[in-house]
Amino acid sequence: MIGTARTQGMPRGKARAHSRFVKVLRVVLPLIMIGVIATLAALVIEHAVRRHAAAHQDQATPIRMTNPHFFGRDNQGRAFTLGARLAARDQTSLQVVLLDFPTLILDVGGLHPSNLSADSGVYHEDTRMLFLMGHVRGANAAGARFATNKAVINTRTGSVVGPGMLGAQNGQGSVTSNSYAVKNKGETVIFKGGVHARLH
Repeated sequence: MIGTARTQGMPRGKARAHSRFVKVLRVVLPLIMIGVIATLAALVIEHAVRRHAAAHQDQATPIRMTNPHFFGRDNQGRAFTLGARLAARDQTSLQVVLLDFPTLILDVGGLHPSNLSADSGVYHEDTRMLFLMGHVRGANAAGARFATNKAVINTRTGSVVGPGMLGAQNGQGSVTSNSYAVKNKGETVIFKGGVHARLH
């Protein structure tokens, strides 16, 4: 009623201009509100998409470690250390660690230490099994050395087995075989398949 009274009191030209302005506002203001709501909705969606993409990227990026060292003990309390130039968690299982140029020392500080190295390795933290591949080299405190291409080490027991060719030597001679097993802190070595020995 007040707006009508003011319009009636205005000159005819001004009244028409005011009426047009009101009609424009009735159309424009809802459009502005719709635009603001649409913009806010777009920003919320964009933020959610970015968060999802960032979370997916974090999950897809493996955890990498430079010069890592893992420490542990076997079932008899003997210490061992596992190191590498580079380690990365497997993308499908955080219990699996991929190793570049790993080195393993068994019975650290004990009477029968031995060490192994390789080009690459895979360590399963849940089973504590270590798989070494490529130019696997090993040596013990007695001076015995061996070379092979694959080795499987059970860090719970300290045993080492290999399905591939092995060449071993010590002060008494050398032995080659198709497979092998190292037990009893490295004191016992079992050679299997195509065994050839040369004694000095």
